[in-house]
Amino acid sequence: MMQAQWVISTAIFAVGLIFWVITYIAAPLQSRKEHKHISGVPGTAFVIFLLGGLLSPCKWLALLCLLDFSVTVLPFYLLIEFIKKKMHNDT
Repeated sequence: MMQAQWVISTAIFAVGLIFWVITYIAAPLQSRKEHKHISGVPGTAFVIFLLGGLLSPCKWLALLCLLDFSVTVLPFYLLIEFIKKKMHNDT
């Protein structure tokens, strides 16, 4: 049973790594090449890494989801935009 969990979680991590590469390596290169915005699939690697970590025997591997910084930076971005709007409305 333990062997099957490792195989399944490794396969899920591999899929997550593919989405991470698409989002943070391939999409910016393609965007630069075509001179238009291509975003990839932000947030997908976060969910897949989290799923792979939670299905693995070592649950701390779920922290690998933090490699997808689009989700971890999102609260800070939203907070900054909220503060900017609040300051703009006060003036």
